[in-house]
Amino acid sequence: LSVAFLLPIYQGQARENYLNESVPNGLGTAFVVPSVLALITFTKGQGPGLWFALLVLLFSFFGLLDDTLGSVEQKGFRGHFSQRTLSTGALKALGGGISSLIIAALCLEGWLDVLISAAIIALSANLLNLLDLRPGRSGKAFLFLALPLFVFPGGTRISLGYLVSAVVGYLPWDLQRKVMMGDTGSNPLGAALGFVAVWHLTLVVKAILLTVFLSLNILGERLSFSKIIASNRFFHFLDQLGR
Repeated sequence: LSVAFLLPIYQGQARENYLNESVPNGLGTAFVVPSVLALITFTKGQGPGLWFALLVLLFSFFGLLDDTLGSVEQKGFRGHFSQRTLSTGALKALGGGISSLIIAALCLEGWLDVLISAAIIALSANLLNLLDLRPGRSGKAFLFLALPLFVFPGGTRISLGYLVSAVVGYLPWDLQRKVMMGDTGSNPLGAALGFVAVWHLTLVVKAILLTVFLSLNILGERLSFSKIIASNRFFHFLDQLGR
């Protein structure tokens, strides 16, 4: 329902997809806003739900800024930070990094834990962003990666559950190429996964996870994830699922 309500508003904010079709972009708000409102209402803004909601909103805001005002010519860290002027993509990255650091500092103790956790959240957000080059890819990746995180008890499970439910309702629109979530959606999805992970994992496991995320982000800057996915039968099957 939220997609149908917002679609007329975003008709003027269209971008070409991989098939050169003009598709309304930035519809990540269709699942971010309802899930955050539901989360705050039912948890009364207490516990990890408050920080989860705040983080999702911040990453979505910076993503929306880039979707609305950014240039499609500038991509990746090199594209955004190689300019003399501050691009919206660079602002999105800086805003996300600072947001991650603030939330980590408010939730965790110890400067090393805070720095590693903030880096994981920021890199997780960027990783989902790098995947968002085909219909439904980031949404499906989020749902797949969210599943093992439900083993963790408490407020993070509830928080993640609201977001997962909203994404499930949104995803058919994206798969049918009627809308794009844009950075407005992919960034907060990645940040949400990173937040749940750092809330529960030990420092040693976080250090390993940071190495993995950093490696994947560097790989995404140098190679095409789309080509890698297309060359693997299993990944290609998952990528085409639902289209």
